[in-house]
Amino acid sequence: MRRYFLLIAMPTLFNRIAESISSTWLLLSDTTNFLSRIGLLEQYEAEVRDWRAELSRFRNLPGRVREIRESIVALRKLLRVQGHDLRLGSKDIALEGWRHDDAVAEGFSRLVLGIAENDLAALLQEKLRAQKHIKPCDMHYLWYRWRNQVLVLSGAASETSEQFESLKEYFPTHREFLLRKLSHI
Repeated sequence: MRRYFLLIAMPTLFNRIAESISSTWLLLSDTTNFLSRIGLLEQYEAEVRDWRAELSRFRNLPGRVREIRESIVALRKLLRVQGHDLRLGSKDIALEGWRHDDAVAEGFSRLVLGIAENDLAALLQEKLRAQKHIKPCDMHYLWYRWRNQVLVLSGAASETSEQFESLKEYFPTHREFLLRKLSHI
């Protein structure tokens, strides 16, 4: 009877250790992808490298794996305090040139993106209250599609080259903001 119990208990223990290691690997991978996307990977590269090496070296020591995970979680908390949204994990956003109406066959859908200097709703409320002129927002007529974890945006025929150039200039410094706003589509 005891042998039977040990045969069941050992795989369960190993499964828990493997699950803990894999979830820590996944957390580290998501964190690394996020750091890369926001341009901070170089700043944390040594820590990330050390964590990867230690996870490989100490994979059979659940206590050490837990300590590594706690270090990764501490970094993620620091990033959140700095205003970063880590819920997006390994998602990314990319601009890919122009597409025509046949983009539907590739799985693309249409998107009209309005970019304003301030919150557009607040501007509209102010306009209604004061009947003042408001600066129109920049409108972008795009195709979009999720490709794996990357939201691909492409200019559509109704997007002028000047509009697309404007979006390309806006994109690098507002990449995380756009991803956060568009991640639900």
